[in-house]
Amino acid sequence: MLYKDDWEKAQERLKAFWANDCIGRPALEIKVPRRHPIPGPPEPKAPEDLFTRRADPEYLAARADFDLRHLYCAGEAPPMYWPNYGPGVLAAYFGSPVTVHEGTNWFGEIIADWERDWPRFDERNTWWQRTLAAHEIAAEAGRGKFLVGITDLGGAMDVCASFRGSQRLQMDFVEHPDQVKRLRDLVVARWTWCYDQLLAITRRCGEGSVQWIGIWAPGKMYNIQCDLCCMISSPMFEEFVAPELEALCRFLDYSTYHLDGPGALHHLDRLLAIPELNGIQWTPGSGAPPSVEWLDLLRRCQRAGKLLHVHDEVSHAEKIIRGLSPEGLYLALGGVRSEEEAHDLVRLAGQWAAGPREG
Repeated sequence: MLYKDDWEKAQERLKAFWANDCIGRPALEIKVPRRHPIPGPPEPKAPEDLFTRRADPEYLAARADFDLRHLYCAGEAPPMYWPNYGPGVLAAYFGSPVTVHEGTNWFGEIIADWERDWPRFDERNTWWQRTLAAHEIAAEAGRGKFLVGITDLGGAMDVCASFRGSQRLQMDFVEHPDQVKRLRDLVVARWTWCYDQLLAITRRCGEGSVQWIGIWAPGKMYNIQCDLCCMISSPMFEEFVAPELEALCRFLDYSTYHLDGPGALHHLDRLLAIPELNGIQWTPGSGAPPSVEWLDLLRRCQRAGKLLHVHDEVSHAEKIIRGLSPEGLYLALGGVRSEEEAHDLVRLAGQWAAGPREG
């Protein structure tokens, strides 16, 4: 791979990670500016129009190529671009109206009445066609140079919340449970269909798969989620969300769950009990202590046999590596300033993983 000359070695370490093992140290994701950018076309001019800047597949692919030529990916970080049309863009493919913002997109409600407003997926939908084009153009641009990740399809129940609104959907758990389950199953079926369509395109850049959290796997992989879970009880999670997660884990070869903040922790035991779920991607959440302060929680996940995807600042790297098992650990580190510092960190990670252990 042109933008990462040690990609084959990185793949071997990542395969070890997915086998709940390691090769001398945890898998590491470190990205820093390149000291000498890779030559290529000049920086593309950003369109003045917000919609074009956020949605045009040609501009986004050119922007990604320029940015990746200026990015050094150390450890197991792949040079990767994924078309980002907002978390849960699957809702748009069913007709949810899209509001475009500078940093993300939002998807509006379409179900006012359960009998009258049943969502329907249309393969001619503008946003689905735009997503296909974005992956096609990116795959052509990235061939031999970088990987292309699958767009953020979202969690099935989160997509249902876009259709109905989060508050009304929670009331529907009580008042219209059968309709909610029927809708969830429809969304899951289309989720898997869309994933396969997009994966067939992204694999032109290389085997395996990668998506929005940026970790590569040798087969079908996704970081599944349910942001709505922070607002619902354990019995409701069991009835409405767990079947979705189990179905997606069975569909995928490799899976992690996006555990987003302390508000989601009351569902952790249920998540750890899903045999097909490979791992937990821990995100402390806004205002919460960083990952280094959650080592007891992370050890609990490892004792349950789950892999860990953890992110934190470089200043906390040694404590995290010494405090957790290096087997099945993927550590994404921010705050690294140079290629030299990245190389030193990779070397030190092996020393820290060798012991002594803490905790």
